[in-house]
Amino acid sequence: MQTSTQVTAQSSATPGTPLSSAQILSETHLTALGLGTADAAEVQSLAATLDVGRKETLFAFGRDVAKHTAEDADKMLGQVRASDMDVLGAKLTGIVTTAQSLNLHALSSTRSRIPVLGGLIDKFRLGKDEFMQRFKTVKEQIDGLVGEIDQMQTGLTARIESLEQSFTSVKQEHRLLGLHIAAGQVAISQTQQNIAQLQAQADAGQLAGVRVQDLQDSTAAVATLDKRIADLRVLQHAALQTLPMIRMVQSNSHMLIEKFHTVKELTLPAWKRQFMLSLSLNEQRNAVQLADSIDNATNDFLRENANLLQQNTVSTAKANQRLVIDVETLQHVQDTLLATVQEVIKINQEGMAHRRGVSEQLSTMRAQLQSNFTKLQ
Repeated sequence: MQTSTQVTAQSSATPGTPLSSAQILSETHLTALGLGTADAAEVQSLAATLDVGRKETLFAFGRDVAKHTAEDADKMLGQVRASDMDVLGAKLTGIVTTAQSLNLHALSSTRSRIPVLGGLIDKFRLGKDEFMQRFKTVKEQIDGLVGEIDQMQTGLTARIESLEQSFTSVKQEHRLLGLHIAAGQVAISQTQQNIAQLQAQADAGQLAGVRVQDLQDSTAAVATLDKRIADLRVLQHAALQTLPMIRMVQSNSHMLIEKFHTVKELTLPAWKRQFMLSLSLNEQRNAVQLADSIDNATNDFLRENANLLQQNTVSTAKANQRLVIDVETLQHVQDTLLATVQEVIKINQEGMAHRRGVSEQLSTMRAQLQSNFTKLQ
């Protein structure tokens, strides 16, 4: 029958068979941790500094390396922020927008004094002064952009060098984490051997008093250290992932530097040449339009004058052959006169008939009045 001491010791034991110190320090195991056989002595030395009996030592194991890893990662992330690229991209967009807004058909501010055709000349005259002023503004922006590209290239070059330092630092951190992991595993192996001895004594009923607590403390220390080693393994893998990330960022920076060289040495000079070619081509196009407009205006003048001449000649001939008074007008006057006389005669006849009727009506009224007055007497 097992004693309570034996039961407590067995329940606190860590399950699984741990690696021995020889296995941990083997070439295969060290290689998996990014180490070599030459690092075995350093692993043993680091394991010897680990006090398994002090929990604060276990919790702090490898903390300096992890802290340095976090600081270096923050530094790297701060270097690869794209805010500078966003600003440069916005400036490039502004340059393109300004360049596209150049009005190659701008009109001159001076007025032509040529009669009749002055309006046409004003319409098609090239606004060279205005255009060149606007082109000067674009040129200044382009020149300023070249300066900013130079600064950006310098910054990218410095960032590549800084990332190279980070790469070396991360490699060193990966090795240090491997040393701590191996050292922790060695400490666990040694502690497990001590636990096995104490457990054997407990099984034999030879473990009592503070030795029982030593068994429990050692078992708890193994669990704590195993958790700490697991955390260090995660950090080491994160460091391993960081290395290709740094290389990719450096590669992107190299490509950007090359791209900016292309923009500065080829693209922007090509812009300037194309602006000047565009000005010359538009001068020619507008000159052709002006010549066509003048020819069209000349033809329009000739057509309008011919039409006006025809209209005036026909109208003059008709006016010359016309009588002083048109027969139609005399006929209208006569018809109106006759109608007026007939209307007057009719009105007079109606007036006479009306007056006769009034006289008869007055006689009747007088007779009625006299008759009524006689009756009253």
